[in-house]
Amino acid sequence: VEQAAARTAERDALAAELADVRRAASAAEARAADLAARTAVIEADRDAAQRRAGQLADQVSDLATALARLGTRTG
Repeated sequence: VEQAAARTAERDALAAELADVRRAASAAEARAADLAARTAVIEADRDAAQRRAGQLADQVSDLATALARLGTRTG
């Protein structure tokens, strides 16, 4: 009887530990999914900023070319 009670107590403890581990794994998976979504947003923002920087660089280059042309015409 004592052995059966000990096994039952051990089984219950292991079941409780398993439930805790499953909850922790679920929380970790949710956190990973949240981080993945946030990373995707940040990467999209980065890509948009890089495109905008490229556009601005092109505009600055065009402006510099136009100013150089004006300088040669007035010089």
